[in-house]
Amino acid sequence: MNDSIAQRTERLLLSEAQLPHIVTVGRYRIGRVLQRLAQLWSGQARFSHITASFDDAVAQIQALHRQKPIDALVGAGASGAWIRERVDMPLAMVEVRGLDLMQALRQAKLQTTQEQPHVGLVMFEQPSAVVAQFDQLFGLGLVQIAYQGTQDAMICVQKLKAAGVGAVVAPGLVADLAEQLGMSSVLMYSDISVRQALSDAMQLARHRHAERDRHQRLETVLGQLQDGVLAVDERGRICALNSRMAALLGAPVEVLHDRLLVEVAPALDVSRALAGGEIGEEVVQLAMRTLVVRRGPIVENGSVTGALLVCRDPAVIQRADRSLRANQSQRGAGVRWRIDDYLGSSHAAQRVRQLARQFAASDATVLILGESGTGKELVAQGIHRASRRAAQPFLAVNCAALSESLLESELFGYEEGSFTGARRGGKTGLIEAAHTGTLFLDEIGDMPLALQSRLLRVLQEREVLRVGSTTPVPVDVRVIAATHADLTAQVERGQFRRDLYYRLAVLRLSTPSLRTRGAGDVAELARSMLARHLGLASAQALEAPVHKPMGDLLAAVLGHAAAHDWPGNVRELDNWVERLLACHADLRTAEDGSLDASRLQEIFPECAPLMPLATALAASRSRLRDTRREAERQRVREVMDSVGGDQGRACEILGISRATLWRRMKA
Repeated sequence: MNDSIAQRTERLLLSEAQLPHIVTVGRYRIGRVLQRLAQLWSGQARFSHITASFDDAVAQIQALHRQKPIDALVGAGASGAWIRERVDMPLAMVEVRGLDLMQALRQAKLQTTQEQPHVGLVMFEQPSAVVAQFDQLFGLGLVQIAYQGTQDAMICVQKLKAAGVGAVVAPGLVADLAEQLGMSSVLMYSDISVRQALSDAMQLARHRHAERDRHQRLETVLGQLQDGVLAVDERGRICALNSRMAALLGAPVEVLHDRLLVEVAPALDVSRALAGGEIGEEVVQLAMRTLVVRRGPIVENGSVTGALLVCRDPAVIQRADRSLRANQSQRGAGVRWRIDDYLGSSHAAQRVRQLARQFAASDATVLILGESGTGKELVAQGIHRASRRAAQPFLAVNCAALSESLLESELFGYEEGSFTGARRGGKTGLIEAAHTGTLFLDEIGDMPLALQSRLLRVLQEREVLRVGSTTPVPVDVRVIAATHADLTAQVERGQFRRDLYYRLAVLRLSTPSLRTRGAGDVAELARSMLARHLGLASAQALEAPVHKPMGDLLAAVLGHAAAHDWPGNVRELDNWVERLLACHADLRTAEDGSLDASRLQEIFPECAPLMPLATALAASRSRLRDTRREAERQRVREVMDSVGGDQGRACEILGISRATLWRRMKA
């Protein structure tokens, strides 16, 4: 199959990006020669041309280098020398060779007249003594003059004009100015000299390009390391480091390059390593941080050419140790739900998914409110799985299912011998085991007040104290709490700590009940549950001929359960689908396969009696209106909570009037 134009263009751009980048610099005639001859190497390098000189050229070179790294430059004359002194890049100069100069002088002599018989030679900085001797021997009538830059180029030309010069051999600027004053001119740089400079630039560029590729590979390797890594040259100057090391030193990578390490961080002295000594791991204090440091020499061809330093955060070592000792079966146990697994097309369901994705990008604590069976743990797992902690533990505990003493030991752990029957060696609590991950506290409203105080300390101080221990252990854990209770009411009654409530409710999310989500969400959830119980990959598989009768039966039975308010929410609906699978053979009559009214009422008492179609449609429309009103009320409550009760702001967000807002709040 033929490649598209876009694919070929993309490959071409990629291949060009792998070529060395050479920049030619020159104005006037020399610039045109450089651009013309650079085409001879078009398949071997990427060429750019800068039509500027001196400081303007330097500024444009630096700007271009920031966009596309430059491997080599080509310049000529005074401007080339100016650039070489101010830009730290390889530069190949177009040189004026003796034979080239003689040929240029001969060509210029042929262009002189009897009225203006002299040949002018303009050189950079000072006249050539060798050329002066050559002129005395052969009597060319040369007039030599030197110039330092654009500011005196015109003065030089005017002096030549006054001296009776008919033709000028000069760099591009002076040659063009001479022709403007009526004198013939010959560019002192031959094509041979320009080609040689371009060839030299190719060699320089290939070498620098290869060096840059090696340096990029090294930086890529260093960037993948969790430890801070730094290399210095034989003088102790920083020549390479990764972002982790830069963060430890408190400055950007580019700022630290070429600085003396002993000036940046005296505690990381590598003088012994530069002397050839290997230093084992040492504990070093750097800017209020404790680090484990290892230093060693860099040896090339038998000589020490630098030193390598590796810094490791002790917390990383401790986490690795805890990870090895932790119960591997607990890491990520039960994390099988994603945010997208919270099904439903209603506004309420979409809002839950939207908020969950936003909360996943944060590390703040989350409080999930909702009735039992509305999917609070599913949302918690989805937030964890979409967060940066996805690869770390997700541990869950039901605060209502355990006694106070057992819940305390489960959450905080205990030391050996802290109480009768304590496990030898103690036990790691769930908070400590969830280090770097997420701890899900279900039914947080049922947590005893004494444990609420200890949990508050964990959230404030980010450390946990085991039962029977006096040494707190630092932890990095995100807490997601959930409850069906009205925590604000419990706070007012003194049953829940106010300070803990505000610590938990940094981010809040409500999972709506099934009765407020509408028949569409109920049907979508039921079909997904039916597919799962049948072992199908998705609900779409129910459209297959072999499964379609069961899907149709589910839709028919759901139609008669439209008035049911599903007090058990999703959990009840799942049980209801299992019941349908177990009893579906008893639901249809033998004659025409329609639903048997008596059996439907017997197996599914939640269903309304079979009724005429018109009556059923009217009832359905009534339920739809009720559902819509409840959804509107739910949306108003969410917006009012988000704006702190500001009715004017709520009206702007909802796009309704204050009268409509008041009517929906009172409905």
